[in-house]
Amino acid sequence: MMNYKIIRSKRKTIALQVNSDATLTVRIPYGVSMGYVERFIEEKRTWIEKKQAQFSELKAKYKPRQYVNGEEFLFAGKPYELEIVPGSTARIALTTDGRLRITEKCLDAPKHYIEWFYRQFAKRHIKARTKEIAEVFGYKFASIKINSAKTRWGSCSMRGNLNFSWRLVIMPEEMIDYVIVHELVHLEIKDHSKRFYARMSELMPDHRRREKWLKVNSGMSTL
Repeated sequence: MMNYKIIRSKRKTIALQVNSDATLTVRIPYGVSMGYVERFIEEKRTWIEKKQAQFSELKAKYKPRQYVNGEEFLFAGKPYELEIVPGSTARIALTTDGRLRITEKCLDAPKHYIEWFYRQFAKRHIKARTKEIAEVFGYKFASIKINSAKTRWGSCSMRGNLNFSWRLVIMPEEMIDYVIVHELVHLEIKDHSKRFYARMSELMPDHRRREKWLKVNSGMSTL
């Protein structure tokens, strides 16, 4: 029997979500019986197992970091090789010749320091890019915040506040733009209705391709 997590809500249909850790989340309407849910999952077993295998393969591909010279880190999809230099004070920076340069002090807690640097990069990069795109398409938002979400790239509150995961800046620029446009459209259309996707197609004709790419490559966001 397949393991899964159930989330009930005021939706009209059943939705299956294979998460980046290969677990399965099943979103169902109130009142739907567990028997029906299990039959539905069984019907979709081939698709579920295919998706789980893809995520498991990605997990094996993106192995835990070693934090050694030459290890590659991505910023807006561009590769930077880790370069460790002498220094008793924690310092970290991107160089013009494609290196992520850190001092030896950072090796006391490399994940902590590098994540901190990604957050700072995200604050500058995502905020600046969101403002640019919003101006082009005529959207106005209340604020932009950067969070640590692992499975949700962005969100838009009812008050017009935009939230983005700092992990998004590991992805290529066109994927960052996709998430930004997605959340900007939510300022106008709160749900994922046909009207929402029609608007996405108008602003970004290849949004389906970008969305699919992000789902398949979400393992890249692991440090």
